[in-house]
Amino acid sequence: MENETDKNDKHFANDHVYSGNRKEPYIKAISYLLIGVFFITAGIINFIKIRNWEQLKGDFEMNQATELMYSIGGKWLILGFMAVLGFFVLRKGYLQWRRIKAQEKI
Repeated sequence: MENETDKNDKHFANDHVYSGNRKEPYIKAISYLLIGVFFITAGIINFIKIRNWEQLKGDFEMNQATELMYSIGGKWLILGFMAVLGFFVLRKGYLQWRRIKAQEKI
């Protein structure tokens, strides 16, 4: 069986060269970075709103997922979940950005 990425193959270069829009990878990486920042910011804002609600004992509307997380771990679980999710997406965007920069050096 032949190696799938045989560089002596005449079709290798054509099969492995990206010929799409040059800005497309940047848009994807920047989108991941912005979505990650959004999740972290939303977690912090939600934490502050819940903290104020706990102190003032007013009305606060939550969806079912947020209500379930609040009943299990309180406002800290909600903040932790949003922060972990945000950092995961932020890291994905950062790694993609680094990969794009490394490919440009080649």
